Order: sequence, then structure tokens, then C-alpha cells
Amino acid sequence: MFWEKTRKWLIFAALGAAMTSSVPLWGQTGGLQGDCRDEKGEPFVKYTVQIDRKDVKGNYHTKTDKKGHYVYIGLPIGPYKVTLLDPNGRQIFNYNGVHIGLGDPTEQDFDMAKEKAQQAKEAQTNPEAQKALQQQKAEVEEQKQFTGLKQLFEQGTTLYAQAQAMQPSPSDPIEKRNQVEQDRQAKYVEAAAAFEKAVPLAKDRNLVAVESQLASSYAGAHQYDKAAETYQKVIALNPADPAVHNSLGSVYAQMNKIPEAQAEFQKSAELNPAGAAMAYYNLGAIMTNAGKLDEAAAAFKKATDIDPKYADAYFLEAQALMGKATMGADGKVVPAPGTVECLQQYLKLDPNGKYAGSAQAMLQSITGSVQTEYKVEKKKKK
Repeated sequence: MFWEKTRKWLIFAALGAAMTSSVPLWGQTGGLQGDCRDEKGEPFVKYTVQIDRKDVKGNYHTKTDKKGHYVYIGLPIGPYKVTLLDPNGRQIFNYNGVHIGLGDPTEQDFDMAKEKAQQAKEAQTNPEAQKALQQQKAEVEEQKQFTGLKQLFEQGTTLYAQAQAMQPSPSDPIEKRNQVEQDRQAKYVEAAAAFEKAVPLAKDRNLVAVESQLASSYAGAHQYDKAAETYQKVIALNPADPAVHNSLGSVYAQMNKIPEAQAEFQKSAELNPAGAAMAYYNLGAIMTNAGKLDEAAAAFKKATDIDPKYADAYFLEAQALMGKATMGADGKVVPAPGTVECLQQYLKLDPNGKYAGSAQAMLQSITGSVQTEYKVEKKKKK
């Protein structure tokens, strides 16, 4: 009997010990909750609360609801750093010594009005706190500027893309084509207005991007003086960009400033020899318009040397060379060397291109006959 009672007591004691020892296994966690409000008392909605454990590795996060409230249950007890992040992932504020205990969630609010008042109070007597407050103000102002810059840049980019898409059709009546062109230029003016507002908010690389888009918008609106001036600003900020020199050269060409355009296209080619085909093509075009056919042919030749598949450059080189053709004693056209080869190469690369009819006619005037079909030779299978 004694042994039976003792045995039951031992069983109850063992169960009690087991139950007692199991409590910490379920109770080693706590939680965190709080309200997040801005300086005006408005809730931070859909903001991220990042919870980083300080003694061991552990990272957790949750989001605020429409009332600015957040809660996270099941955090191991210990010290934490709690940070409030905006929807773009930028830090609003953090608390670096929050202790999570057992049981009910620990309260940690983000009350920015209260924090601002506290910081101002500390700054009056603490130079370091004053410095930190000024830095925080600068960061907030920078964030506001970045947000405004992003909105204006996206607005300008959208308007610019809309302008580019407004292409008149050659089959439309001339009145309609003129109207489309007027609407297109007006859209470029709208884009330029957005980029103008973005300029004061931008700096460093962002300023280069904004000024470049502003210059392109001016050019699209046929405001060539403004475009040239703005491209010069971009070059001052980033002198080694070949694309900007090429764009400035195109603007100078529209302004009939041939020497300036020639210098910019040449500079673009020098900065990027491997990708200079477009620069030499543009250089050849302005030399053609200026009646300098030798220089034009040489520029187009450089373009095709760099890019052997540059079909239009072959045709324009042939066109420049045709200006050097002579008449033989038999009354036949004697083309300059390379003319026929350029025309044939153009037709081989782009048999249905915009210059195809002219190329056929030029070949016929030179040779008295014309090849009507050009095919790209297929590589033999090995």
C-alpha cells in the first residue's frame, strides 16, 4: 500500500515537473505593437516596420494598417532595433534599444510629432543633438526633392514618348501632316516644361539625365537655340559622352552651323571609334548639304568601314560620288571609282529600301542596264 501511494506520488510529481518544464518552451516569445503617425498626426499607411535582433541574427518585418497600427507576435525575447521605413524602403526613424519581454506585446509607437519636439528640446542644450536634427531635416528635404524630381521626370518622359509616337503618314493629305507635326511639336514643348521644373531638383547624375532629356525636347520642338545651349551644359557636366556630342552636332546642322556641327560629329567619333558609324553618317549628310562632296564621300566611307551593314550610308556615299562623275568621249557617264559598288551593296542589303528606286535608276544611268534582283548569299552548310 505504501509503495502504491509512493508510486502514484512519483507519477504526479513527474507529470508536474514535465508540465512545469514545458511552460518556458511555449512562453519564450513576446511581441511588438504600436501606432505610427507623421508630424501632423496622420497615420503612416502601408509602411514597413523592420525588427532586427541585436544579440543574435534575426530579422522580422510587418506593415502598418490603414490606421497606422502594426503588430508582430512570436518574437524571441531580447534586445531589438526597430525601424520605420516608407514604401520606397527609406528610413523614417528607428529605436535602437527596444527590449522584447515575455507575455503581452511590447508597445513601441512612432510618433514623429513627439520625436520632433523632443529633438528640438535636446538640440537647445546639446550640440550633437542639434547636428543630428539638422542632418535629419536635410535628409527629409532631400527625400521630398527626390520624390518631386521622380514625378516630374516620369511626366516629361511620358510626354516625350507620346511626341515621338505622333508620326505623320506620307499618304495623308498635306494639311493633316502639317497638323500632326504641329501637335507633335506642342507635345515636345509640354515635355520640356516638365523637365525645366525638374532641373532645380536634380544634381550629379540626375542633373545630367534631366538636362539631356530637356535638350532633346527642345530639339523636338524646333527650339534649336535652347537645345544647343542645354546640350552644352550637359557636355560641361559629362564631356566624354559621344552621344551628347552627336546630338549637339545634329542641332547645329539644323541651325545651318556647319563648322560647329562638323566639329561635334568628329568629337563624337573620336570618343567612341567602335560605335562612330552614326557620327560619320551625320557628318557626311551635312557635308553633302554644304556641297562638299569629297568630304561627304569620305565620311560615308568611314561609316561603312565601321558598320559594313549600314545600307543607307552606301547609297549616300554613291550619291556623293555621282557628283564627281564625268562624261566620256562616247557620251556615256564615267562614274567615280566605288560608285557602282556602293549602289550594288545598298541594293544587296536593302533591296526594298527607301532609296531602292533611286539606286536602280543611278545604276541604269551608269551602266545602261540594271540588276533587278539582289539576294543575300546563303552560307553553305559545313
